[in-house]
Amino acid sequence: MSLQAFTSNSKTILSVDFNRAGTCYQICDYCYVSNTERIYPAYAGKIKKNDNWAKLKPYSFAKQLNEEYKKLRKSKAVAYQRVDKLPVRIYGSGDFIPEHREFLRKLDFKFYIISKNLTETRMLHYINELHEYKNLTKIILSLDDQNIGNYENIKQYYKSDKFGISYTGLADNFNSWKNDKGLNFTIFFNISTKKIERAKSKLITEQCPCDSGALAHNKSCSYCNKCWRSSITKDRAWNMITPN
Repeated sequence: MSLQAFTSNSKTILSVDFNRAGTCYQICDYCYVSNTERIYPAYAGKIKKNDNWAKLKPYSFAKQLNEEYKKLRKSKAVAYQRVDKLPVRIYGSGDFIPEHREFLRKLDFKFYIISKNLTETRMLHYINELHEYKNLTKIILSLDDQNIGNYENIKQYYKSDKFGISYTGLADNFNSWKNDKGLNFTIFFNISTKKIERAKSKLITEQCPCDSGALAHNKSCSYCNKCWRSSITKDRAWNMITPN
């Protein structure tokens, strides 16, 4: 099946991706997207198209995503097996901007957000609005060494339903922020593939088991639910398509 709006993602199965230049307030020094854009020019073109599509014609963009998702739920392709076991990740590339509220509120399928933009002081007032979207299962407010100063903006969301706080970086830095500085996190994303760093990551309770190597990469987010579980996902039929 040809995906016009979605991106196939080996870890999350599906994601909705955008151009970083048009949406990210912070370009992370460890970001993998630049390599993906270089290796796959069609992907670079697609996320630029998504960027414009979502901004200029948000209802058309949402309609396309809804139609594609319905077909993917019925697909027999191996790549899309277990797609019903998890919500869709928004921002496999890119980040939330205010213009995205229009298409997000029109999505008929469950989804979750991982965002650094939402930790910014100027963006905080959008968090509670997004929280009320009925098909949103969770917002992960994302921190790293570049924006760790935003922790004070979002610390009140720790352990709140439909929220999580993540740290992306290396295990030693995570432990320092947690144990020495007293910062609390829901999940730790390890950015290194070195054996020693993965071994350190496995000792951290908050680890992403995929990034630490404790869980096989392929479709790992359909087995682990740290990023997307909430009160919304407790019911047996939680992942039904519910039109807006």
